[in-house]
Amino acid sequence: MFVRSMLIASAAVILSTAASAGPIVYAISTNYNTFTGVFGTMNLTAGTFNQIGPSTSDPLTGLVPGPNGSLLSLSVSGNLDSINPATGAITVIGASGIGPAGGPGDAAGDLVAFNGMLYATDLDNNLYTVNATTGAATLIGPTGMPICPSLIDPNEVSDESLFTANGKLYATFDGINLVTSAIVDSPELYQINPATGVATQVGPTALGIDAAVQLNGTVYALAFGFPSNTVLSLNLANGNTTFLNNYVSSPVAGGVNSYDIEGVSAVPEPASFALIFGGLLVLLASRKMVRQQR
Repeated sequence: MFVRSMLIASAAVILSTAASAGPIVYAISTNYNTFTGVFGTMNLTAGTFNQIGPSTSDPLTGLVPGPNGSLLSLSVSGNLDSINPATGAITVIGASGIGPAGGPGDAAGDLVAFNGMLYATDLDNNLYTVNATTGAATLIGPTGMPICPSLIDPNEVSDESLFTANGKLYATFDGINLVTSAIVDSPELYQINPATGVATQVGPTALGIDAAVQLNGTVYALAFGFPSNTVLSLNLANGNTTFLNNYVSSPVAGGVNSYDIEGVSAVPEPASFALIFGGLLVLLASRKMVRQQR
C-alpha cells in the first residue's frame, strides 16, 4: 500500500511539474543587430528561449514539421532548409525561387504547413506552394495583402505571420516606419483561401506579430518589440489579442528587442511526456523490487 501511494504521489508531482512548465515550442529567431539567425526551444509561459546549435548567417522564417522528425524553414535568401531539432544543424534542400536571387517574388516571406502541403509568401505577398522534396515554389496568386513597405522605402519594415488554426489558413500583417515610428500598414488578421491565394480581412490585431501557433485550442502570437517582445493569445473571430507575458528570445542577456521570433512549431507530444513516462517506469521498477524482497 505504501509503495502504491508513493507511486501515485510521485506521478502527480511529475505531471504537475510538466504542466507548470508551460507549452514548449521549437522557435527560430533573428538578431537584427547582426542579421543572424538562431534556433532553439521556447517556453511560452515563462517567455524564455534556449538556443540549440550555432547562429546562422542566413536567418530563417516560418517553422514547420518535416520528415523523420526534422523541421523545415525558409531562409531569407530563399532556400528551403531542413533543421535537425536535436543539434540545430541546417541542411539546404533546394532553392525555392522566392528571393533576391531573381525568382518570381522579391524575397522570402513566411512558410506554413497546411493539409499536407507547404505554402509560402514573398514580400509582394503572393502565395506559393513549396515542394518539400526539391524546395521549388509554384505561384498560386496574389493574396491582396499589402506588399512589404521596405520594397518602397528602406526605412519601413513589415511584420507577418502565416499559420494554421481550426483547419484554416491565416496570416497577420503590418508595416511600420523605423525612423518616425509611424504605422504604414495597420496590423490586420486575414484568412487566406489556399486554392486561390486570396486573403479576406478578419479584423485589426496587435502590431508586430511575426509568428503564431495553435496549441490545445489557443492561438499564441509572438509580437516583436513595440515596445517589448510579447506573447499574446489571438482571437480568430475578430483579431483581438490578450497579453500573456513578455518573452526574451535572445540567448545573450540584455538582447530583448534585438531578437525577433520568426517562426514556431509545436514540440511533438512524445518528447513532451518522455520525462513523465521515464519517471513512472523507474517507480514501477522500484515497486517490483520491493515485492521481490518480501
